[in-house]
Amino acid sequence: MYTYNIRVCNDTQTTKYDSELPDLATGNYVIVETETGAEWGVVASAGSVKKPHTPENAHILRTANAKDQSQIKLLINSANYAQTKATEMIEKLKLNMKVMSAHYTFDASKVVIYFTADQRIDFRELVRNLAGALRTRIELRQIGTRDEVKAMGAMGPCGQECCCRRFWHSYPDVSIKMAKQQNIALNPDKINGVCGRLKCCLSYESDK
Repeated sequence: MYTYNIRVCNDTQTTKYDSELPDLATGNYVIVETETGAEWGVVASAGSVKKPHTPENAHILRTANAKDQSQIKLLINSANYAQTKATEMIEKLKLNMKVMSAHYTFDASKVVIYFTADQRIDFRELVRNLAGALRTRIELRQIGTRDEVKAMGAMGPCGQECCCRRFWHSYPDVSIKMAKQQNIALNPDKINGVCGRLKCCLSYESDK
């Protein structure tokens, strides 16, 4: 049994999935099981042999066949249109929010739109307008500043692209205690990343 990190429907986060397939490569499209049924995903990293007695993850149902890949490409194009349409409507309604990404579920029954906002937003009118324009169910999901940086990419103070963008598939547990253990000055400019949260790299030299 092998474990892969899968980005389901181009989500900013990855989820671990198990499979008997040993040769899935990064970038391969797959069909996976989720709580709401079959969805499409992209392999985010090469598989690793699953260790004995580790918890079982959801399973990869199959690699995407030619018909699946054609459907996925159509969904991606539709999602790009939905993202553009949402951005236009947000500007028209003068809402203080920013669309980060969008994706359609594998059965095309719903489009999920991710956004960032500094405060609570009443987006009921936006949802009604989008549902009328796209003729499908709409789900809006607010994401945090870390997800925003991961989605867009940014250069860290070390001069390299942020770790969350380059190789982190899920965020590490980071605490102010880690900075204290490493005798780092508790200055926000020193311990906070581009996202404004504690730097993920504080965890690299910590035994927690």
